[in-house]
Amino acid sequence: MSDPTRRLVVVGSLNLDCVSEVREIPRPGETVLALRTSRSLGGKGANQAVSAARHGAAVAMIGCVGDDGDGAELVRSLAAEGVDTSSIHARAGHATGTAQVIVSADGANCIVVAVGANGELTPAGTRSALDGVGPHDVVLIQLDVPPAVVADVLREADRRQLRVVVNASPYATVDPEAAALADPFVVGERDAGLLADVGVMPRSLCVTFGRAGAVWDGLRMDSGDLGSPALAPGGTEAFCGTLAATHAAGCDRPEALRAAVAAAGNVEDD
Repeated sequence: MSDPTRRLVVVGSLNLDCVSEVREIPRPGETVLALRTSRSLGGKGANQAVSAARHGAAVAMIGCVGDDGDGAELVRSLAAEGVDTSSIHARAGHATGTAQVIVSADGANCIVVAVGANGELTPAGTRSALDGVGPHDVVLIQLDVPPAVVADVLREADRRQLRVVVNASPYATVDPEAAALADPFVVGERDAGLLADVGVMPRSLCVTFGRAGAVWDGLRMDSGDLGSPALAPGGTEAFCGTLAATHAAGCDRPEALRAAVAAAGNVEDD
Protein backbone atom coordinates (compact mmCIF):
# COMPACT_ATOMS: atom_id res chain seq x y z
CA MET A 1 0.00 0.00 0.00
CA SER A 2 3.03 2.30 0.26
CA ASP A 3 3.16 5.23 -2.16
CA PRO A 4 6.74 6.60 -2.45
CA THR A 5 5.38 10.10 -3.08
CA ARG A 6 3.50 10.11 0.25
CA ARG A 7 5.02 9.80 3.71
CA LEU A 8 3.95 9.72 7.30
CA VAL A 9 6.06 12.08 9.43
CA VAL A 10 5.93 11.22 13.14
CA VAL A 11 6.89 13.92 15.64
CA GLY A 12 7.29 12.38 19.05
CA SER A 13 9.07 10.73 21.91
CA LEU A 14 11.76 8.07 21.81
CA ASN A 15 12.43 6.05 24.95
CA LEU A 16 14.40 3.02 25.92
CA ASP A 17 11.91 0.71 27.66
CA CYS A 18 13.51 -1.25 30.51
CA VAL A 19 11.01 -3.92 31.58
CA SER A 20 11.25 -6.05 34.72
CA GLU A 21 8.78 -8.91 35.16
CA VAL A 22 8.02 -9.78 38.80
CA ARG A 23 5.57 -12.00 40.68
CA GLU A 24 4.00 -9.03 42.48
CA ILE A 25 4.46 -5.27 42.28
CA PRO A 26 6.67 -4.31 45.26
CA ARG A 27 5.13 -2.31 48.10
CA PRO A 28 6.83 0.88 49.35
CA GLY A 29 10.20 -0.02 50.87
CA GLU A 30 10.11 -3.59 49.54
CA THR A 31 12.75 -5.16 47.29
CA VAL A 32 11.82 -7.98 44.91
CA LEU A 33 13.75 -10.04 42.38
CA ALA A 34 12.89 -9.81 38.68
CA LEU A 35 11.93 -13.00 36.91
CA ARG A 36 13.01 -11.56 33.55
CA THR A 37 14.29 -8.24 32.24
CA SER A 38 14.39 -6.76 28.76
CA ARG A 39 15.28 -3.57 26.90
CA SER A 40 13.46 -2.39 23.79
CA LEU A 41 12.53 0.56 21.63
CA GLY A 42 9.73 2.61 23.19
CA GLY A 43 8.05 5.98 23.46
CA LYS A 44 4.72 6.83 21.84
CA GLY A 45 6.39 8.47 18.87
CA ALA A 46 8.69 5.57 18.12
CA ASN A 47 5.93 3.00 18.69
CA GLN A 48 3.64 4.78 16.24
CA ALA A 49 6.41 5.07 13.65
CA VAL A 50 7.08 1.33 13.86
CA SER A 51 3.37 0.48 13.68
CA ALA A 52 2.96 2.62 10.57
CA ALA A 53 6.08 1.23 8.90
CA ARG A 54 4.89 -2.32 9.51
CA HIS A 55 1.60 -1.31 7.91
CA GLY A 56 3.51 -0.49 4.73
CA ALA A 57 3.87 3.29 5.05
CA ALA A 58 6.98 5.30 4.21
CA VAL A 59 7.77 6.82 7.63
CA ALA A 60 10.11 9.54 8.84
CA MET A 61 10.71 10.27 12.53
CA ILE A 62 11.37 13.68 14.11
CA GLY A 63 12.61 13.60 17.69
CA CYS A 64 15.54 13.80 20.09
CA VAL A 65 17.73 11.24 21.82
CA GLY A 66 20.73 11.67 24.07
CA ASP A 67 24.28 11.64 22.78
CA ASP A 68 24.79 8.23 24.37
CA GLY A 69 24.72 4.52 23.64
CA ASP A 70 21.01 4.23 24.40
CA GLY A 71 20.21 6.90 21.82
CA ALA A 72 22.33 5.19 19.18
CA GLU A 73 20.58 1.89 19.97
CA LEU A 74 17.14 3.44 19.48
CA VAL A 75 18.11 5.03 16.17
CA ARG A 76 19.48 1.70 14.92
CA SER A 77 16.29 -0.09 15.97
CA LEU A 78 14.08 2.40 14.11
CA ALA A 79 16.25 2.25 11.01
CA ALA A 80 15.99 -1.55 11.06
CA GLU A 81 12.20 -1.14 10.89
CA GLY A 82 12.57 0.94 7.73
CA VAL A 83 11.99 4.33 9.39
CA ASP A 84 13.87 7.38 8.08
CA THR A 85 15.88 8.58 11.10
CA SER A 86 17.66 11.55 9.49
CA SER A 87 15.62 14.05 11.55
CA ILE A 88 16.38 12.44 14.91
CA HIS A 89 18.90 14.65 16.70
CA ALA A 90 21.32 13.57 19.44
CA ARG A 91 21.46 16.21 22.19
CA ALA A 92 24.86 16.50 23.83
CA GLY A 93 24.73 16.60 27.62
CA HIS A 94 21.32 14.93 27.79
CA ALA A 95 20.44 11.31 28.45
CA THR A 96 18.08 9.42 26.20
CA GLY A 97 14.54 9.15 27.56
CA THR A 98 13.77 5.97 29.45
CA ALA A 99 10.73 4.15 30.80
CA GLN A 100 11.28 1.83 33.76
CA VAL A 101 8.42 -0.67 33.64
CA ILE A 102 7.56 -3.22 36.34
CA VAL A 103 5.02 -5.86 35.30
CA SER A 104 3.51 -8.42 37.66
CA ALA A 105 2.34 -11.94 36.84
CA ASP A 106 -1.32 -10.83 36.92
CA GLY A 107 -0.69 -8.03 34.38
CA ALA A 108 -0.53 -5.08 36.78
CA ASN A 109 2.22 -2.59 36.09
CA CYS A 110 3.84 0.61 37.25
CA ILE A 111 5.93 2.87 35.03
CA VAL A 112 8.44 5.62 35.73
CA VAL A 113 9.36 7.77 32.73
CA ALA A 114 12.48 9.93 32.55
CA VAL A 115 11.83 12.46 29.77
CA GLY A 116 15.52 13.05 29.06
CA ALA A 117 16.32 14.37 25.60
CA ASN A 118 12.65 14.27 24.57
CA GLY A 119 12.26 17.53 26.49
CA GLU A 120 14.83 19.16 24.18
CA LEU A 121 12.58 18.98 21.12
CA THR A 122 11.90 22.61 20.15
CA PRO A 123 9.49 24.42 17.81
CA ALA A 124 12.41 25.82 15.82
CA GLY A 125 14.01 22.41 15.34
CA THR A 126 10.73 20.75 14.44
CA ARG A 127 9.81 23.49 11.97
CA SER A 128 13.16 23.05 10.25
CA ALA A 129 12.56 19.30 9.94
CA LEU A 130 9.10 19.96 8.47
CA ASP A 131 10.72 21.83 5.56
CA GLY A 132 11.10 18.47 3.85
CA VAL A 133 7.44 17.52 4.23
CA GLY A 134 5.52 17.30 0.96
CA PRO A 135 1.96 18.46 0.26
CA HIS A 136 0.56 14.91 0.33
CA ASP A 137 2.40 13.82 3.46
CA VAL A 138 0.62 13.32 6.80
CA VAL A 139 2.02 14.43 10.17
CA LEU A 140 1.35 12.46 13.37
CA ILE A 141 2.11 13.92 16.81
CA GLN A 142 1.19 13.06 20.39
CA LEU A 143 1.06 15.00 23.65
CA ASP A 144 4.15 13.61 25.40
CA VAL A 145 6.43 16.14 23.71
CA PRO A 146 6.66 19.77 24.91
CA PRO A 147 3.29 21.56 24.53
CA ALA A 148 4.92 24.41 22.58
CA VAL A 149 6.07 21.87 19.97
CA VAL A 150 2.56 20.42 19.60
CA ALA A 151 1.02 23.86 19.11
CA ASP A 152 3.68 24.97 16.66
CA VAL A 153 3.45 21.79 14.57
CA LEU A 154 -0.33 22.17 14.31
CA ARG A 155 -0.12 25.83 13.29
CA GLU A 156 2.75 25.30 10.87
CA ALA A 157 1.05 22.32 9.26
CA ASP A 158 -2.17 24.30 8.92
CA ARG A 159 -0.24 27.10 7.21
CA ARG A 160 1.19 24.54 4.78
CA GLN A 161 -2.21 22.83 4.37
CA LEU A 162 -0.94 19.53 5.77
CA ARG A 163 -3.07 17.00 7.62
CA VAL A 164 -2.02 16.50 11.25
CA VAL A 165 -3.28 13.57 13.30
CA VAL A 166 -2.96 14.12 17.07
CA ASN A 167 -2.82 11.17 19.46
CA ALA A 168 -4.25 12.84 22.58
CA SER A 169 -4.66 9.66 24.62
CA PRO A 170 -3.99 10.04 27.47
CA TYR A 171 -5.00 13.70 27.38
CA ALA A 172 -2.47 16.33 28.45
CA THR A 173 -2.47 20.12 28.29
CA VAL A 174 -2.65 21.47 24.75
CA ASP A 175 -3.34 24.90 23.29
CA PRO A 176 -7.10 24.90 22.52
CA GLU A 177 -6.80 27.02 19.38
CA ALA A 178 -4.03 24.80 18.00
CA ALA A 179 -5.90 21.60 18.95
CA ALA A 180 -8.82 22.77 16.84
CA LEU A 181 -6.61 22.34 13.75
CA ALA A 182 -6.09 18.58 14.21
CA ASP A 183 -7.53 16.24 11.60
CA PRO A 184 -8.37 14.23 13.61
CA PHE A 185 -7.79 14.77 17.35
CA VAL A 186 -7.84 11.22 18.76
CA VAL A 187 -8.92 10.57 22.36
CA GLY A 188 -10.20 7.67 24.40
CA GLU A 189 -13.80 7.56 25.59
CA ARG A 190 -12.89 8.68 29.12
CA ASP A 191 -10.88 11.71 27.98
CA ALA A 192 -13.47 12.80 25.40
CA GLY A 193 -15.72 14.04 28.20
CA LEU A 194 -12.97 16.37 29.45
CA LEU A 195 -12.47 18.34 26.25
CA ALA A 196 -15.36 20.77 26.59
CA ASP A 197 -14.40 21.44 30.22
CA VAL A 198 -10.91 22.56 29.18
CA GLY A 199 -12.08 24.49 26.14
CA VAL A 200 -10.72 22.11 23.49
CA MET A 201 -13.08 21.78 20.53
CA PRO A 202 -11.33 20.07 17.59
CA ARG A 203 -12.80 20.57 14.16
CA SER A 204 -12.35 16.82 13.70
CA LEU A 205 -12.66 14.40 16.63
CA CYS A 206 -12.06 10.65 16.75
CA VAL A 207 -13.07 8.80 19.92
CA THR A 208 -11.83 5.27 20.54
CA PHE A 209 -13.73 2.69 22.58
CA GLY A 210 -11.02 0.20 23.35
CA ARG A 211 -11.28 -2.97 21.29
CA ALA A 212 -14.95 -2.21 20.60
CA GLY A 213 -14.24 0.32 17.84
CA ALA A 214 -14.19 4.07 17.26
CA VAL A 215 -16.28 7.01 16.05
CA TRP A 216 -14.79 9.71 13.83
CA ASP A 217 -17.01 12.75 13.26
CA GLY A 218 -20.10 10.58 13.27
CA LEU A 219 -18.60 7.72 11.26
CA ARG A 220 -18.83 4.65 13.50
CA MET A 221 -16.65 1.59 13.05
CA ASP A 222 -17.33 -1.42 15.29
CA SER A 223 -14.92 -4.29 15.72
CA GLY A 224 -15.70 -7.96 16.09
CA ASP A 225 -14.56 -7.87 19.71
CA LEU A 226 -17.29 -5.90 21.47
CA GLY A 227 -17.06 -7.97 24.63
CA SER A 228 -13.45 -7.00 25.39
CA PRO A 229 -13.32 -3.20 25.54
CA ALA A 230 -9.87 -2.72 27.07
CA LEU A 231 -6.96 -2.25 24.68
CA ALA A 232 -3.69 -4.05 25.27
CA PRO A 233 -0.66 -1.83 25.94
CA GLY A 234 0.34 -0.23 22.65
CA GLY A 235 -3.18 -0.43 21.25
CA THR A 236 -3.65 3.33 21.00
CA GLU A 237 -0.29 3.72 19.25
CA ALA A 238 -1.25 0.98 16.79
CA PHE A 239 -4.58 2.72 16.16
CA CYS A 240 -3.08 6.15 15.52
CA GLY A 241 -0.09 4.89 13.57
CA THR A 242 -2.31 2.86 11.27
CA LEU A 243 -4.91 5.62 10.89
CA ALA A 244 -2.25 8.12 9.83
CA ALA A 245 -0.42 5.58 7.64
CA THR A 246 -3.52 4.67 5.66
CA HIS A 247 -4.30 8.33 5.09
CA ALA A 248 -0.74 8.93 3.94
CA ALA A 249 -1.31 6.12 1.45
CA GLY A 250 -4.34 7.93 0.05
CA CYS A 251 -7.09 5.81 1.62
CA ASP A 252 -10.47 7.35 2.38
CA ARG A 253 -11.84 7.86 5.89
CA PRO A 254 -13.87 4.62 6.23
CA GLU A 255 -10.96 2.50 5.02
CA ALA A 256 -8.51 4.29 7.33
CA LEU A 257 -10.79 3.93 10.35
CA ARG A 258 -11.49 0.26 9.61
CA ALA A 259 -7.75 -0.49 9.38
CA ALA A 260 -7.00 1.44 12.58
CA VAL A 261 -9.68 -0.38 14.60
CA ALA A 262 -8.38 -3.72 13.35
CA ALA A 263 -4.75 -2.82 14.17
CA ALA A 264 -5.62 -1.74 17.72
CA GLY A 265 -7.55 -4.95 18.36
CA ASN A 266 -4.73 -7.12 17.04
CA VAL A 267 -2.21 -5.92 19.63
CA GLU A 268 -1.76 -8.79 22.06
CA ASP A 269 -1.67 -8.46 25.83
CA ASP A 270 1.75 -8.99 27.39
